[in-house]
Amino acid sequence: MQIDGGSVSFEESLLGFGYLNRHTHMFADVEEQIVETELLGFDVEIRAIPESFQWDYGDGNQRTTYQSGEPLPEYWAGEPVDKTDAETPTSHVYTETGVFDVTLTTTFSGQYRVDGGEWVVIPGASDVASSPGEADIWRQSSRNVSGPCRSQEEWGCNGPVELDPGDRPPKIFQDQYDEHGNWIGEHP
Repeated sequence: MQIDGGSVSFEESLLGFGYLNRHTHMFADVEEQIVETELLGFDVEIRAIPESFQWDYGDGNQRTTYQSGEPLPEYWAGEPVDKTDAETPTSHVYTETGVFDVTLTTTFSGQYRVDGGEWVVIPGASDVASSPGEADIWRQSSRNVSGPCRSQEEWGCNGPVELDPGDRPPKIFQDQYDEHGNWIGEHP
């Protein structure tokens, strides 16, 4: 049975974007899998069940969780959820800025049954690598200004993130910058 290891996923609206020293939420997009076949005239089902998740956050930190996680809701207990700093069983706090490859290995247990009978445990487990993800972590910075921008060269007037030479904008903002790192979007 070929087991699909799934993938590392981030909030759809953030595409892996996160802030330094804040919780970056990610989750394993993987499900239980069942294969049905016929063997010697019997209908056989084999089931692979995700049991644990070994995360490598790409910054030297690793952790095992027993929950796959899931996308965050828009509201929790009647309050809006801050998706750039929501602590979850699968979130991670980065202490350095940069782009980090996030990898995941999912451990699956197995069961089988014949002709719709009771499920029987298959001894052992199988570790399967998931498709990796990319966390793009940025530093927050703010200053008080006295009025609207007069030109894009002024601090805070060149888009939602300040780019240094050689930087690339985060994926969530890429369509708002030209190939030279100049902001082409509109001010919020």
